[in-house]
Amino acid sequence: MKLFPEYLSSIARANGLGNSVQDPGNPPAGADLAREPVTWLFYPGMLQDSFRMWWADFGVRHACHEGIDICFYRAGPAVSALPPGALVPAVADGRILNITPDLLGTTLAVAYEPDRPDRSKQGKNTGSEPRPVLVYSHLVPEPGLSTGALVRKGQIIARTFDARTRQSRLLSHLHLSCILVPETCAGPDLNWDLFADRKRVAHVNPVFL
Repeated sequence: MKLFPEYLSSIARANGLGNSVQDPGNPPAGADLAREPVTWLFYPGMLQDSFRMWWADFGVRHACHEGIDICFYRAGPAVSALPPGALVPAVADGRILNITPDLLGTTLAVAYEPDRPDRSKQGKNTGSEPRPVLVYSHLVPEPGLSTGALVRKGQIIARTFDARTRQSRLLSHLHLSCILVPETCAGPDLNWDLFADRKRVAHVNPVFL
């Protein structure tokens, strides 16, 4: 349960969120201003497995939510939302397995390899063992990123999509999922037709990473 709060802090740092708590008048060259801690806020509909919407009329989704939506935060008394174009860092090291359109921008599917026993000691892999994939959605990938590229923890991999260009009632935000997919699924198969199919994949709540 350590990785997710670290990731929220990484998003805050990448985007300079939080109000300055020292006089910025003439700081030393290259110095970072100290900032108030950022508290992230989540409506029930933003959480994994919720059937509620957190936008429009707060109605009911057609299916339960496949991840967690990161959008609202508080730094001081005011509540703010991530703006269009907010920087999105990588949760962990990994390799981009697919880049595919979603309902609000683009999704990056990135292999996630948590610490686990060496597979070479577990016998021959039958191809049926699921593997974890981090899914970052509703984004604009950074220029130059492509399938097969390696990304590093904290590296900026995308920016939040400008939902206003689609006349969407949703605010720009990062949807983050961790999904266990069959080893046999790769490349173009790693898309939302698969990710939303709970008969074929399992979802791990990112909060517990």
